Amino acid sequence: MNPNLSQYKIDEVEKMLHCHDPKYGFLTYKCAKCDTTKTIPLACRSGICLQCGKKYADLWVYELVSRFFVRSHCYMVFTMSEVVRVLFEVDQSLFKVLMDAVSNIVQ
Repeated sequence: MNPNLSQYKIDEVEKMLHCHDPKYGFLTYKCAKCDTTKTIPLACRSGICLQCGKKYADLWVYELVSRFFVRSHCYMVFTMSEVVRVLFEVDQSLFKVLMDAVSNIVQ
């Protein structure tokens, strides 16, 4: 055993390696009408697991977004014709002027 690894890290890796392995736990459901049974192996629920960890990451992102975006919000896309776009390629300082104008219009 590597002395640099904590027991917590070792346990998390062990859980991940056995994720969805029915030898380490499962639930069995039986239909009352047709007697069909279904066995579902248990997930490890480890944050480092590629399957289970994604669920935790998605939940974290959802909670983070809900804190920052208290109000409803929307996205707007502004487009310009190719003729006008050439002007912005020549003088990129026009982007600032354009963004300020768009901001004033939206407000």
